[in-house]
Amino acid sequence: MYQSEYLKKQFITTSAILFSSIAFNAHAATATYDSATGIVDLPVVEVLGGGSSAFYRTQLQLNGNELQLISAESIAAVSGQRNVYDSDTSAVHVASVAVGADEFYAKLRLVPGSNPMRFTVDQLVSNAFQGCPSFAQPGPTANSCALSGTITSDVTLTKNVEWILNGPVYVGGDNAQSATLTINPGTKIVGVGGQGDQAAYLWVRRGSKIMAEGTPDNPIVMTGPSELAAGEWGGFLISGNAPVNGCNEGTPLCEVPFEAIVSETYGGNNPVDNSGVIKYTQVRFAGTAVRPDEELNGVTLNGVGSGTLIDYLQVHEGLDDGIEVFGGTVQMKHLVVTNAQDDSLDWTNGWQGRVQFALLKQSAVIGDRGIEADNNEKNQDSIPRAQPILSNITVIGRSGDSASQSVLLRRGTGANIWNSVFTGSPVCLMIDSPSTYANHDANPGSLTISNSFVNCATNFKDGEGVTFTAESWFSSEPTNKAGDPLLTGYLPASGSPLTLGGAAVSDPFFIPVDYAGAFKDTNSDWTKEWTFSVN
Repeated sequence: MYQSEYLKKQFITTSAILFSSIAFNAHAATATYDSATGIVDLPVVEVLGGGSSAFYRTQLQLNGNELQLISAESIAAVSGQRNVYDSDTSAVHVASVAVGADEFYAKLRLVPGSNPMRFTVDQLVSNAFQGCPSFAQPGPTANSCALSGTITSDVTLTKNVEWILNGPVYVGGDNAQSATLTINPGTKIVGVGGQGDQAAYLWVRRGSKIMAEGTPDNPIVMTGPSELAAGEWGGFLISGNAPVNGCNEGTPLCEVPFEAIVSETYGGNNPVDNSGVIKYTQVRFAGTAVRPDEELNGVTLNGVGSGTLIDYLQVHEGLDDGIEVFGGTVQMKHLVVTNAQDDSLDWTNGWQGRVQFALLKQSAVIGDRGIEADNNEKNQDSIPRAQPILSNITVIGRSGDSASQSVLLRRGTGANIWNSVFTGSPVCLMIDSPSTYANHDANPGSLTISNSFVNCATNFKDGEGVTFTAESWFSSEPTNKAGDPLLTGYLPASGSPLTLGGAAVSDPFFIPVDYAGAFKDTNSDWTKEWTFSVN
């Protein structure tokens, strides 16, 4: 279905259009090929990298079986369908390229170390439905294919098919029969199973990978069948081999069962474990129950390691938490969680990862906390102790009788919070549990907040076991401020103290910033185009 050698040969040798030849939404992403010179002219290529993008007009030239970059000229930004180069994955994504009379999605891969830059053809997939591949069955609607059971070989999901999850779908066994699931830009996956053991979800097990490489103009979508309400399907889960807590002290390899489906295990001894790539991906209307009072989260990360790349991920309208992290060391940037019916971001089991740039925006009518943070519910001093580093978080909370806190730090957790803003909740910051206070007192630097802003009906609340107040903890750092952050929606308005209220985090994962919150100003809204129903 893809990577056909014949099609690659056609693609390389044809005296036709190499890159996108059609216009979508009135923005052409065309390319012309001069057979006399072998030069391909690409009017628009967006280059993604470092949390920003730049646009170029480029030229490539045929050189054997490769395409060599010969020029790149900076141009103004363009919206709509376009060619995209992602520096994180060294791939060029071309939405529609003409090969003879047919149109294909093309993926080019940068040749490592090439100078000048050269590219090979990694994929060439027809944009027309070609039937269902051998790993799937015909689906219930036109141009659909159904997945079920366990995938034990490398497969690719393409945008010319609507992929149906008929019940649970696993990628690989548990550190056995490992497989890689590749999902192309613009692909849609629909979960249609019921509840309990028939619930539809997508689960990448330990030792396997997902390569979900969406783009700003063609995000990957995982959703429910009607796309109207939370809990229409299960959700998206990854289990990894990174360290977790919850085992007896001295256990050489801590592996724990997942709380909702106890037959599935996660955790290990590899903090840099790599479960793949998730970029420009939406997970919508998830959270169905797999057993009584055990709903799945929109996205569940179980013992996922820091080798996994997660950037530009949205979870919308989940019945339980938006994103829940169970231990591990996973690091994430550019998160959007909207209308989660429980917590937007939840962690437990010793998570020691990082997050930069997150918008956690609650519904006006339902939802618990922006952030709910535990070390471990049953053994609150279990090690490794949870101590993630968070920077540039914006929590837009809600009011009402059932609303609670923007942030709850409890059950022995640590955390280092930078450059963040919490607003709109009945309480902004609450610290709870004797173990949380004791860890703070015994381990200076294990629970900190700096360059951050609060603006709630009540800014601070103290729980059980108090040895210091949340207010004194916050106020002891002079860069923290209580007061109106001057937001327009979730963006800082002109004159907002957030725009110059931040500081660089001394850690190589973090992009240096001088502002607090997820956005620099009204012109830096990185949620545009690839997200669903943020406003």
